[in-house]
Amino acid sequence: MAEDVKPSHEGPRSGLVIHTHNFRGGLTIALLALVLLMSTFIVSSPTVPRILAIAVAIVGVGVAAGVVPIRGPQDFSGGLVLVLLAILALVSSADLPGQRGFAFGPGTAPRLFAGLLAAVGAGVTLVGVFSDGPVIEKYKIRGPTLVVIAIFLFAALIRPFGLVIATYLAFLVSIMGSKEKRWLESLIAAAVMTAFCWLLFVVLLSLPFQLWPQSNGPEILFHQFEDIFTQSWIILQKLVPIRL
Repeated sequence: MAEDVKPSHEGPRSGLVIHTHNFRGGLTIALLALVLLMSTFIVSSPTVPRILAIAVAIVGVGVAAGVVPIRGPQDFSGGLVLVLLAILALVSSADLPGQRGFAFGPGTAPRLFAGLLAAVGAGVTLVGVFSDGPVIEKYKIRGPTLVVIAIFLFAALIRPFGLVIATYLAFLVSIMGSKEKRWLESLIAAAVMTAFCWLLFVVLLSLPFQLWPQSNGPEILFHQFEDIFTQSWIILQKLVPIRL
């Protein structure tokens, strides 16, 4: 997608992208927003994320149709991605207590941070509409992909194999996303960060983390993936009725 981006040097609208990029980007944003919109039908508090998803989908369609001008492609696309992340956070935490009114609970912080993220994202998007900005440059997905994998790896290993192993492996995987890595320095850096996490969360904050692997760690890991598959299948059946 980045290869289609060509800046214009004519007048004050330098930074506008060609129509093919508008179509691709707008269609992608609209499809992502529609996926999030469908997910709002399986949660108990869908109003705010549903409105945001509909608004983003409309913007995406407008961009694909060439109705919405984009003067700063990086700001515009980055802002919409932040709004999409906010919608995902609202949907994921919709069933947590503290999501309604001013009642405090586990869902209060996600609601506040997601609302702030949506507001910031909307502001950045408007900057991309009304102000000239840089085009979307060529990018690589190796680094972000490995960072995301590291996050999921930590979430999967923290319970069965403990904080030390989960943190160390997560840091190693994320470090692999950089082409400038050196293995000796990476191993030392991962160890230092693991020690810092132990000192912060276990010693200073006294959080009850499991430090080392449990005796039935592999079995717990297997059941975790089994639960993920089961819950994903239930969600898929709600979204798309499947008859066996």
